[in-house]
Amino acid sequence: MNATALRLVLTLTAGSLVGAIFVLSKLLLSTGLNPFIVSFVQTAGAAGLILAVLRGRGQRLPLDPAALRFYGIAGLIAVTGSALVGNWVLARIPAGIFTVVVTLSPMFTSLFNALVERRWPTPTALAGTALGLIGVLLVLAPRAQSVEPEQALALGAALGVPVLLAIGNVYRSRRWPTGLSAPMSTAGTMLVQAVAVLPLLAGSELEGSAARIATVWPLLLAMVLVTLAANVAAAALQRIADSVAYSQLGYVVALTGVVWGAVLFDERLGWSFLPAVALVFAGVVLANRRVVAAPAAAPRAAVVPAVAVAR
Repeated sequence: MNATALRLVLTLTAGSLVGAIFVLSKLLLSTGLNPFIVSFVQTAGAAGLILAVLRGRGQRLPLDPAALRFYGIAGLIAVTGSALVGNWVLARIPAGIFTVVVTLSPMFTSLFNALVERRWPTPTALAGTALGLIGVLLVLAPRAQSVEPEQALALGAALGVPVLLAIGNVYRSRRWPTGLSAPMSTAGTMLVQAVAVLPLLAGSELEGSAARIATVWPLLLAMVLVTLAANVAAAALQRIADSVAYSQLGYVVALTGVVWGAVLFDERLGWSFLPAVALVFAGVVLANRRVVAAPAAAPRAAVVPAVAVAR
């Protein structure tokens, strides 16, 4: 499999898994479970499993200053976009509508990357980003019109999520510590997210949470396992793609959310779904052309945000 085909497969796989995370999160929130409990179980559970695997292999989490700084900044960016903003928004608007906003992540990533590098993205990257956005909006824009007036504030606040995702994409691509493996990065950043959620959890109303957890524990377990799988796929992708190509995940996540909405919530896909898929597929292929692979000594792992809800 050549590099372009591999990036395409990883983009579709990781994007689909992240979309599944959003749907699982929305299902958990709909049961009345505290969103901070969902975020903590997701991040702490995923970090714990990864650390257990690393320990079984005789590996230890690097704790040098560069690694700690990377864990802290990447983890805080992710938890701000998920536990603080994403959870609050998703408790107030439908998950399908939220994906409309998340699809802006590739555009913001291209913009921020251009600002940092002081140059425009390649024409193929720009064309791929534009095609993907058109395809997603073809399906999702009509759904956004169903937002009620009282949900307008939440929808406006949701704009912070793709901005934070884009900042995280660019930061990880440029500040990856030398020699840090993808699983170690995932474990470290997930631990930071779990610790950051603890004060929020302590200050929340938790009455009745134990009974709800006993009822929805299969969904919580699925959330942890899907989060692990999504991180593995996203880490493999960001190891061989730049931040702009990696950000195309947002478009796949959006369409995945629409599909799951149709399966679980009986939402109609509509006539526009197939052309939208074609446009997104073409956009992902264009954005992944002529991407320079990262050095093998510094693989880039992704941080899939812990959204107790769209990547």
